[in-house]
Amino acid sequence: MKKYPVLFILIIFLSVILIQLSCKKNPDTDVQAVYMQVDLPRHELRHDLYYRLSHDERSIELDFNTSLDATTISGNILFSDQDGELSEHYDLQHAGNQVLLMFHSDFELKDGWKYYLSISEALKSTGGLSLPEAFVLECRTNVKPMPAQGSTLNGDSTQRYTIAIISDIHMGDPRANNNNYCWFGKNQAALEDFLDYVLDGSHIKQLVILGDLFDEWLVPYTISPFDSSVNITNTREFFLAVAGSSVNENIFHKLNAIANDDRVDLIYVPGNHDMLGTADILHEIIPNASWEGGPDGLGRYSPFSEMILEHGHRYDFFNCPHPLVNEGHELPPGYFVSRLYAQGMMSSAGSEKTASELSGSFEFRAAWDIAYFYTIAHFMMELPDANAHNILMGGIDSYFDPMSFNGAEDMYAVSIEDFWPATQVQNQVPVPIACCFHAIWNGHSDLYTAAETQYMKQPPSPESYKIVGFGHTHEPMLEVYPKGSGFTSIYANSGSWIDADQSSHKVRTFLLITPKEWTGSELDVVDLYQYNLNTDNKYMPVWLAEESID
Repeated sequence: MKKYPVLFILIIFLSVILIQLSCKKNPDTDVQAVYMQVDLPRHELRHDLYYRLSHDERSIELDFNTSLDATTISGNILFSDQDGELSEHYDLQHAGNQVLLMFHSDFELKDGWKYYLSISEALKSTGGLSLPEAFVLECRTNVKPMPAQGSTLNGDSTQRYTIAIISDIHMGDPRANNNNYCWFGKNQAALEDFLDYVLDGSHIKQLVILGDLFDEWLVPYTISPFDSSVNITNTREFFLAVAGSSVNENIFHKLNAIANDDRVDLIYVPGNHDMLGTADILHEIIPNASWEGGPDGLGRYSPFSEMILEHGHRYDFFNCPHPLVNEGHELPPGYFVSRLYAQGMMSSAGSEKTASELSGSFEFRAAWDIAYFYTIAHFMMELPDANAHNILMGGIDSYFDPMSFNGAEDMYAVSIEDFWPATQVQNQVPVPIACCFHAIWNGHSDLYTAAETQYMKQPPSPESYKIVGFGHTHEPMLEVYPKGSGFTSIYANSGSWIDADQSSHKVRTFLLITPKEWTGSELDVVDLYQYNLNTDNKYMPVWLAEESID
């Protein structure tokens, strides 16, 4: 008898739970039944913000979750752009729950353009349902992919509306190519073809080189950078030797052709491997190029007020100029590790060793040791006598006597961390990096965080930029900041043109910026490309990624 009250109570308890679950389920079901929903199934939703349309799109499909009342479609689905409604350029076709917006044959969407699909709450389903409220779907067209070489005729300056950005070519002098310690050489034909493309096409208005075109660092420590027997006794002669090398000579002819053409501007921003170069040296080699360097060993270029382009080594503890550590000198510790790395390249010529960024972790001595011993292990080199004065200098950066690796390490270790705050002031770092570890890590990262702190994040950045472009890392990259629909900036990295077997990233990459100031659009568009051979054994730009920002 005592079991029945317990059973009765259990039944009531389970019934209450079922009723509650049922009550929780009904509201969601009711929402689905009360309101219509719409999607663009053929188009990618980017960053939960806009739908991407192809520049050659001929229709847009709208997919509703219920059949529509045909009599309510006209006037309640509108397509427009910044100049107004475009109803004279399209027709609406309806079938069940789908609407197809069909463009007229004489209408073309514009490249890198913002469009709007407006849907009114007056649009009804056959059952009388409507959208919760009127709303607008944002659509953006991509920039038309760059055509293959030779498929366009020469264009005049009014047709050119893009900025091409390359970096990190790392050309060496004749000794570098002859002794297999140069990062560049196998991409010679590709770069020559690309420069022809810049000049002969009708797209590119500016070619920006973001540093490390010349490589004065990658010289084995047993070879003197300056050597009178090869007619190189200073940085000027080194750069001239690079430009006159048989591998590089024709490339500089083409760079001069670009700089001399009124339709294209050639802009140069120095990097770390050519930080000892000057405007006078560059103009002796390419007289009509624009030099965007300063302070010594650094530079920035801002084509428009909300764009900033630089090499990126300014934020790299190991590779930025260090003029305060040893008065009268600028070379950073990364220079000496690069000399060791070049020795490994020369000693292991023909082996499949890929390059890597020369950096480390924690404080300076730990970072130095990691970079130093990693390089030795990477090339399976015989451990050099670190106390022997075996690093031939020859006068580079006013170092005339041979140096030892331990001596170079000690020279920096005495004061480099103490001078770090003042070094950043000297190097005009917008937002000082308080922690040396973070600055060391910048040399090992993709520099996204550095771009965020220095130029994109508000605060601490004193001035925000919509587009931030770096080189230096050799890692081509395109990313928005912050991630999601509220992004306010685009970070882009141009990658490198070093030989593929010397890189763990894609090579022959470049950025293409389409500024709204030149197109009349509401959007600035950034594209990432790679220059590759096609099936006909001809080079052509291969599109990798695109981001746009208003």
